[in-house]
Amino acid sequence: MLIPALRRLGLVVQAPPPWFWLGKGWIFRRCRPAPLSLLPLELLQQLHWWLIRPLRLPHRRPKDLPLLPWQLTLRACWLNSYRPIEVAWWWALGIRSWNQLIEQTPDSLAGAMHAKRRRHWPDQCRPALHLLADKAALLACTPECWRSPFLVLPYPESAHQPSCNWEGLKEREIPAWWLEALAGEGVVLKPQLGHAGRGVIRFRWSGTSLQQQALFWRLPCDAPHANNAVAPNPKQLLAHWHRLCRCQEPALAAPYLHHSSELPATTPSVVVRVITRRQSPEGPAAMQQAWLEVPLDDSVVVFLSPDGVSLPALVRPLTPGQQNSLDQWKQLLHNGAATSVQACMDAAVRMHEHLPAIDQVAWDWIPASPQPLLLEGNGGFGLLVPQLFAYRQSVAAQPVRP
Repeated sequence: MLIPALRRLGLVVQAPPPWFWLGKGWIFRRCRPAPLSLLPLELLQQLHWWLIRPLRLPHRRPKDLPLLPWQLTLRACWLNSYRPIEVAWWWALGIRSWNQLIEQTPDSLAGAMHAKRRRHWPDQCRPALHLLADKAALLACTPECWRSPFLVLPYPESAHQPSCNWEGLKEREIPAWWLEALAGEGVVLKPQLGHAGRGVIRFRWSGTSLQQQALFWRLPCDAPHANNAVAPNPKQLLAHWHRLCRCQEPALAAPYLHHSSELPATTPSVVVRVITRRQSPEGPAAMQQAWLEVPLDDSVVVFLSPDGVSLPALVRPLTPGQQNSLDQWKQLLHNGAATSVQACMDAAVRMHEHLPAIDQVAWDWIPASPQPLLLEGNGGFGLLVPQLFAYRQSVAAQPVRP
């Protein structure tokens, strides 16, 4: 018990402190009301941030990011908790001074800002957050038209469904879609309680070998490969996924999903993120923001609003092929031809209304046809991309000076 407790304490101490230094206030401005008893812990977080993190920062900065003024990065990335890529993204949108940047919340403090906003909601939104954190439980209560088949590995234990006997697993016990998906577009495994795209891997059986593809990150060059003579069953694939991710945790398996043919083809499929909100626990749900995460190829993903406005690319200029693909997406969205994207936004609002009381949720959808398919919902989502789109929209709405 002592070692897990110390490990949890270490993770808390390494979290960014919930303060802004040299912000709007005299010295600092708290972004999370907290009892005085937490002050010693937050001081440890601040000391860790100032003494340990500067040693790691140069190694974590992407080498191809543009060079920024040291006065800005000193205040943003060393004194406060902005990541270098955040500062570069704001710089690309025209924010060039500390007084402008401090108006935007560092993405590392997203959890503190969510907690502050939910402090006066019933039970601080915990029932909804617990449901959203369990991907299988959320899919189980999703209307059938918006969910794909899925399987929890290992099977959950309950009074109605005992734990699966892996050793006695028969061919007839494997879901009907399993082998068809493996031999076709693939089966996707991801952590049942994961977040931020961690451990999401697509597997396909070619008849002689198992192909593997990480969808939101890159597998290392020395990643192990499975040596199956036949298509793997759920137990075998889970064991291989554990080796790839270096973890021992339940996984959620589902067929790989394609987006609608009304949209240009991409690999992997396009994801539509929709943020919904309630103004009060009793109020109706509404859409707050939405955007598409569009892979131009296996190395570049662009963020597009539903009306075709994109966030700037940072690390490298787009190739002619990537730019042509981006232009095609912009024109399609600008013309309002993507009905499958609107369907994702409508479905997200209805899903929010079925949850226990919660202020904001970020939903991930595949804009499939004839109905969108839900991937997951997130109560602790990041703030960077929503702030970038909100800022871009506010600048576009300003009148042009003569």
